Amino acid sequence: MQKYLKALYDILKNYRFYSFIILINEIMFQLMHNKEFNKFKYLNSKFQSDSIPCSFFILKRIKKLISLYDINYLCDLGSGYGKILYFFGILNRYKIDGVELDKEIYLESSNLKNDNIRVYNEDILKFDLANTKYDLFILNDPLKKKDDLDKLILKIRASYKQGYVIFINLDQDKLKCVFEKLNIVESTIISKTRNIIFCSIEKTNV
Repeated sequence: MQKYLKALYDILKNYRFYSFIILINEIMFQLMHNKEFNKFKYLNSKFQSDSIPCSFFILKRIKKLISLYDINYLCDLGSGYGKILYFFGILNRYKIDGVELDKEIYLESSNLKNDNIRVYNEDILKFDLANTKYDLFILNDPLKKKDDLDKLILKIRASYKQGYVIFINLDQDKLKCVFEKLNIVESTIISKTRNIIFCSIEKTNV
């Protein structure tokens, strides 16, 4: 119960004026869809960020955004319990892969595997991005350190000449890293740690 109260506090603190609509959308998700995907886990890790599910409101915003582009195959880097996989792979019939390092979380999310969804128990910094041709990468702040995010962005750019990346809920230092290395198509800044950044992959002299 304590962790759910903490999650509620974090919503009210970080989403500000969006808090009400975020909560209403989560109630809708709980009533209409599989509430098991709203699980979260606080990890004692120096490498991985805590496994916090993406809000239903933000998922709907992302769907509306990517529907404007030729995007068919997605990859969720740091897929957690699979709420993003469930939303895009089950509810909206996109092809999507998830990559999750935590073994316990991976085993739960692997129940989602079907013709549209594949899930891998791997380190996202070592995962072979070029093995499959993805149109879009989604990152819901999976890495604690800015330097690790920097490495991942460089790896994506080395593997792809074109495509898109969506970052969710990055802090200010990580945002700077994204702004320096990718082309920003659209951004929604809610607070210092709550945002949606839609980027195209491009080669720059960094």
